[in-house]
Parts: sequence; structure tokens; C-alpha cells
Amino acid sequence: MGMKEIIRFHAVAYSKASISRKTAIIDGIVAATNMNRKSVIRALKREYLANGRRDLSTKRYGRPPRYIEVDVALATLWQAYGYPCGERLYSELAEAIRIFKRDGMWQYADQTTELLLEMSLSTLRRKVIKLAKKRGLVRGISSTKSANALKQLVPTFKGNYACKGLGYGELDTVVHCGSKLVGVSAYSLVYVDMATYWTEPVAQYNKTDLATLYSIQQVAKRLPWRIKGLHPDSGSEFINQKLIAYCKRYGIELTRSRPSKKNDNCHVEERNNHVIRKYTGYNRYDHPEVVAVLNELYEAVRLYINFFQPIFKVTRTFSYENEAGIKTKRHGKKSYDIMTPYARAMALPNLPLRTKLSLKEQYEKLNPVKLHDKIEVLQAKVSKLQQQLGYHYDVNLKPDR
Repeated sequence: MGMKEIIRFHAVAYSKASISRKTAIIDGIVAATNMNRKSVIRALKREYLANGRRDLSTKRYGRPPRYIEVDVALATLWQAYGYPCGERLYSELAEAIRIFKRDGMWQYADQTTELLLEMSLSTLRRKVIKLAKKRGLVRGISSTKSANALKQLVPTFKGNYACKGLGYGELDTVVHCGSKLVGVSAYSLVYVDMATYWTEPVAQYNKTDLATLYSIQQVAKRLPWRIKGLHPDSGSEFINQKLIAYCKRYGIELTRSRPSKKNDNCHVEERNNHVIRKYTGYNRYDHPEVVAVLNELYEAVRLYINFFQPIFKVTRTFSYENEAGIKTKRHGKKSYDIMTPYARAMALPNLPLRTKLSLKEQYEKLNPVKLHDKIEVLQAKVSKLQQQLGYHYDVNLKPDR
């Protein structure tokens, strides 16, 4: 009897056998054919199903029905918090449920709530990955042009921000040009405070020095604390006479990253995707009216991400000594602190009490679901307005300075 005949002979009996009997059948086939055990199991199931003899009465093992409601509750929180990864959502579960209950939006039983709060990080991460399988990433286009003449006036900085403190942040711009970097289009300026990871996005119609300076002034007005330092890349929108004079006037330390060294500005570079691209996509926006609506969108986004989106922050990187006695960083071996920018700000001992009370008062008035719904409405408004106004690819069009 050949291998296929042996599998065909045992397929039906295997499908209806107990666990101990299945083990005996597999042992016999392995002894007779020298096949791998897993290959035998797959062959038996494949042969049984190929002939249309699926036994619906066979006992199926799985999670109890009560966990279905837990999955639904988890999906609700995951959507309300903007589809974060499992680690970021895990740190905010208890606080998210408290806010939902406070505003009368938590419709799940106490047992479901307890099971959700008792869920381990690995289980939650696995469920979130399953929910997010269909999501994809798209790469953007770089529009940075170095300002060679003025680089000597602005020193480079690649050190540790731990010695800088509150008020020092990184800057970058993101272009909304679609698939073609031609003509005048909208840009988004992003500021990230390094002590708290507080993020401030601002939309502008072009990338001139005046437009960029105005966006930085808007960031300074919105921040709960004073800007003490700015760290952009070496692009001409940042390294210019106007921004240098502005920083000198207000006592702001201006440094820059080294050319072609994105890791010098890594914190704001990663926010380009997690904030700007996530909420505006990769479409082309090239009309001043659309920029105004983008800023309406960013007003809601800044509250949403700063008060309700936990962010990783590396607190320690592990290293080891090789045989030559040289210390080497171990790839992936890091210790993380996962908190929202708001929580980090409230934990700072040098943040004035008046500022903390103001932030606390603002936080208690916010709801992540309402902000998420508002963001979706404004996202649709931005896309619809751009389609109504049409797209402009005129390379001869000059931006207003």
C-alpha cells in the first residue's frame, strides 16, 4: 500500500477519533511512511476535506462566548484611540474606560470590563495585530533643500536631550504634493517637544521663510510652555535670516541636524508618519482654502494625540562587552516608558502648578470619541474641498512671500 492509499484509508477514522486514538493513528503512519508528524496531520485533514466529508459534529475547541463581547469592547477602544499598537493601547485601557463611563458611553457589562482590564499585554497585542492586518503604509516624497550659505551660523546638535529640559523641540516640514513634486502645494510643519513628546502640527500654503516663521509663531502660541530651543534639519525653510533673527530676539537656541543624517532629527521624523500622514494621507493639497481646513483638522488632532495617544519613550538601552572589551548596544534590547504627552507633562516637577491646573481643566473637558468623530468629519471636508477646487500643477506659479 502506497503513501497516498494509507492516508486515504485513515482519513475518515482520524477525523472522528479521540485525541489518544489520533495519536496512535499518526504514530502508525509515521512508522510506515517515515513522514514528518505535522505533514501526516496536514495530509489527513486535506484528504478528508477534499472528498467533502467535513464532520460538523466534531467537537471544536475555542474561546468561551463571553470573550466575544471583550473583543468588541477592545475594538471600540482601539478605534476611538486612532488604531494604536497594542503596547500604546495597553497603557491607556483603564483611563479610556474611565472616560467612557464618565460620559455615559460605556455600554458593556462589568464582567466584560474586568476581563478586558485583566487581559495581558501579549494577548492584547495579538488581538490588535489581528485587527490591523489590512492596514498598509505608503512612502512619501522629500522636498528638503539645504541652505548652504547660512549653515555656518547655526551649530549642529546630535547629543542627548536629557540635559536640555522642557521647551526644547525638533522641527520638520511635510509636503502635500501627491505623487508629483511640482508647482506650489501645502506643507505641514511639525514640532515635537523632547521632554514630553508634545506635538504641534500647523499647515501652511508653501515653504517660504515667512510662511514657516508664521507657523512657528503659531506653535509658540499653542504650547503650554515657552519655547527654549528649536532643532530643525538643514532645509532652507528653517536656516534663513528671518528665523535666525527671530530666535535671537526671543532667546531661543537654534541648532540643526547634520545634512543627510535623519537620525539627528529622528523624533519628529517618525511623527511625520504617525501624525501627518495618518490623518491627511498622501493626497495633493494645493489651495489656500484647503490649508485653512487643514488647520481646523490639526486643532482637533493636536488635542487627540497630546491628551489621549500614549507614546513610547526609550528610558534605557542595554549593552554588553564583546571579547575585545568593547561595549556594543544590543539591537532591540531597550526599556520603554509609555505615556501620553499630557501625562508626561503632569509628571514633570519643574512644570508650574498653574500650567498643570490649566492642562487638567482642559483634559477633563475632552472626550476621545468626540475628537475622533470630529477628525473624521474634517478629513472628509478637506478631501471634498480639494476635489471641488481642482488640482493645480503650474510650475510657473510663484508663492506669495
